Amino acid sequence: MPLPTILDVQAALIYYHAYMLGPYQGRIRLFRRRGLKPRMVMADDWEVFAAILLRQEGVASLTGPDLGDIEVKSAVAGGAFEYQYHKNSWREKLEADRSAGHVFIWHQDELRHVEVWYADGPQLDDLFTAWEAEKPYSREGQQRFRKQVTAGWVRNSAIRILEVQDGEATFQWPMP
Repeated sequence: MPLPTILDVQAALIYYHAYMLGPYQGRIRLFRRRGLKPRMVMADDWEVFAAILLRQEGVASLTGPDLGDIEVKSAVAGGAFEYQYHKNSWREKLEADRSAGHVFIWHQDELRHVEVWYADGPQLDDLFTAWEAEKPYSREGQQRFRKQVTAGWVRNSAIRILEVQDGEATFQWPMP
């Protein structure tokens, strides 16, 4: 899946402000007053954010990429992105990942800073081939098959398509 030529940055930022940054900042205040720490936004929020940004629709499937042709991953800034494959559908999902686009979203500073990176599935093929060579689920009782795409791989191989600081786009690809 090639990267769309036109991103919908403004619409994505509207969603980000209304449903992610604003509510999370309010939750932080409420939780801190009670000595608690709120969870970060859910993966679904990042999927909607990416769908709006890339002008895509989501797909209700547990075996394919989140947005049909695009897989969305999020992590705390500088962290690795986890891929998890289920025992009965891992081969199908891994094959779909090979041809899908991949969006990697880093967040930090209580969602005030966000970076969005993009890579085509074929760019990740060496990783997928190595994961497959480990013969997942070949060991009796194996319940989880989880692998990671490292921060270094993303920085060296993916394309940065958006950066947001304090709710404003400070970088977008292609530059307008």
